[in-house]
Amino acid sequence: MRENRAQVHSLEKGSRGSRCEFSHMFGGVPCVEAARESVDGLALCGRHALEAKLEGQIKCWGGILFHIDLWSREASRRERPEVVRLLEHQRTQATAAIERAYEDLDLLRGRARHSWEA
Repeated sequence: MRENRAQVHSLEKGSRGSRCEFSHMFGGVPCVEAARESVDGLALCGRHALEAKLEGQIKCWGGILFHIDLWSREASRRERPEVVRLLEHQRTQATAAIERAYEDLDLLRGRARHSWEA
């Protein structure tokens, strides 16, 4: 299975003067932070690069859950309870990973809101 994740690279020294391009993604208010990483062709500050990474992880885990559900239904149909149990364990792990990524994302966005309000 091909992994769908953001490509993250550190920017070279010559690019240090550039600003985070996060607003280009949604047409919102520009970020005033300096760009430090390149994510899928956009120059982003560290916080926005982490946000893009977490969102990518959530989408990836969602795709994995989709396939676990498909395989679990097929294993049930074929009366393979040992496979169903294994897939249920995998489902629990994937669900926990999604929850952790959402918690990290909420914490990241919460910290950002509080720093803007100060």
